[in-house]
Amino acid sequence: MPISETELVRLALTVKVYQMDHGSSPTKICKSVVDEDIISNLPEALRDKILCCLPIKEAVGTCLLSRTWRYTWGSMTELMFRRADFASGNDSADDDRRFLKFTDMFLFLHNGPILKFCLNTVANEMVSTGGHLYRWMLMLSRNKIKEIQLQTSIRDSYKVPSSFFSCDELEYVYLRACVFTSLHLPPPSKGFKQLHTLRLEYVTVEGNSLGDLVASCPNLEKLNIRGLCSQSNINIRSTKFKVLKIEGWFTHLNLHAPYLTSVWIGLELNSDTVGASTTRCNFNLSPFIASLSDVETIRFHGHILECVEREFLILKQPKLFNRLTEISLEINLGDLKEANFALCLFQHAPNLRFFKLKLISRNSMVPRVHFWESIDRDVCLFQNVEVVGLFDFTGSFAELGFLKFLLEGAPVLRKLGIIDKGLDRNVLKNLLKLRRASKDAEILILEACFPH
Repeated sequence: MPISETELVRLALTVKVYQMDHGSSPTKICKSVVDEDIISNLPEALRDKILCCLPIKEAVGTCLLSRTWRYTWGSMTELMFRRADFASGNDSADDDRRFLKFTDMFLFLHNGPILKFCLNTVANEMVSTGGHLYRWMLMLSRNKIKEIQLQTSIRDSYKVPSSFFSCDELEYVYLRACVFTSLHLPPPSKGFKQLHTLRLEYVTVEGNSLGDLVASCPNLEKLNIRGLCSQSNINIRSTKFKVLKIEGWFTHLNLHAPYLTSVWIGLELNSDTVGASTTRCNFNLSPFIASLSDVETIRFHGHILECVEREFLILKQPKLFNRLTEISLEINLGDLKEANFALCLFQHAPNLRFFKLKLISRNSMVPRVHFWESIDRDVCLFQNVEVVGLFDFTGSFAELGFLKFLLEGAPVLRKLGIIDKGLDRNVLKNLLKLRRASKDAEILILEACFPH
């Protein structure tokens, strides 16, 4: 059986290491690799690929393999620095110092382009990259960097260095626990023209720096933000966006991205304002939804539906979302505004296949309404729906009304999963007896402990 290139490289490495450890001749171990020093004569690109697959400390250790490998680590194109690789089990502070010093020296001695740089200090809450990040970013800005991933601890928040905006060849960016300001943002004409994916976690945004950043990325297709914190007006406009995810706490969000295929918006309550009204959050939800043309997936979670207008705009400008196949909402079915919003989406999504509702009750004082019972049953809104998930089902009047409306109007429904919150056994039995338009519909009652 022929030996693959990967196996041959692994065999050559084993032979070379054995030779160094035992002072033995490779001839005595494996005659098939003695005729040619395979490990020393590997193509430069393959040597780089091998080093990029190793932990950074082991990559440096390959300088002992041969003269050819002595300085190979110094031209690696992909770098991954993990604080966990420097854990000694003793003094954590000393490990931090060794990690920072190693990274400093490695970048100082590195020679050649760095296409990918990854830093991970998440598992070590006490390590502080401090001024090191600014120095490292300056080095990277001079090395044609294309991908940056900085997974820093949320206790080690930092302002994005000005040199970051000089990395004009970036294609992919992931930053964690950082602060964006408009102070160092480049003008749109000198932005990130090749950036296609921007991922941010636990990010604080000052002013409209986020909107300005997006404006400087003319080819940005994916924007993923988790843990957003902003008290400023955020205005994001893009005709290139395909995927948009924004979760966090914000007071003003204005979106215009008509060609999105997937949108996920989640509004959280600031811990300092728990119990306060969220009407202070200004989000142009209605015109944003009405402007979408290619959307396939819609997810609205948290308190975002509290931003819905009393009369949803889509009713004023009828249009069909022919590509929309999946909807996920965190919703109070007993609230007229939110119920009307959901109804509008269902009415304009003729090809909907799957939807999931996380059911909540934000106001226990809301009077009982007959919203779902009042809808014309001759209008089949769920013509193509096959799978439905209802989470935290309490059996409230509104929830039961919606459930009956769903089962009677979904002729091809296959599965309906219900995760209840301690429903009475008799109520559960009655649920299983509800009339169904689909003869193949299966109702699954699951325990509340299942993950959502």
